[in-house]
Amino acid sequence: MRSALWPAAVGALAVLYATVGGGAWARRSAIAWMMGSWGARLTLQALYARTAEPSELPFLTSYFRLVMATLFFSVPALVAARNAYPSLTPVEIAASVLWMMAFAGETTADRQLLRFTAKPENAGLVCRSGIWRVLPHAHAVIELLIWTTFALFAFASPGGWIAFACPIVLLAVQVGRRG
Repeated sequence: MRSALWPAAVGALAVLYATVGGGAWARRSAIAWMMGSWGARLTLQALYARTAEPSELPFLTSYFRLVMATLFFSVPALVAARNAYPSLTPVEIAASVLWMMAFAGETTADRQLLRFTAKPENAGLVCRSGIWRVLPHAHAVIELLIWTTFALFAFASPGGWIAFACPIVLLAVQVGRRG
């Protein structure tokens, strides 16, 4: 259940920040759309898949930690939603385009994995078809790319450099799980 709560809460906070933020409407809309749709998609994925796998973030062992992680990972939206510069910068536009490609890639990878694991003859096997053939840890790599795009989008805002803490922490967690 926590694996579904975390992206839902981060996405909801991003939409809240965009709604009440004092920044330019285009920027607030963009970050709300990117983080909100990411959160909604992963929440539905977690609820639909109902896997026995632990949460993507292993430190989400309590609701207090869930709240702290949610606040931490919502920083890119908070920073971007406060930026009042009237138009999107080239960095924000590039981050948005890269996000669209990463979002489509993660959706495709997850659909391929669900299709693979739904077949009884694949029980216990590792998926090596589609994106997974080229990128064995497709979900982790694309998820890191998505968080890098959130940080890159926020980077165009004052104090936005702090948002790069999110993909750095996510990378450290992923490396820690594999190492």
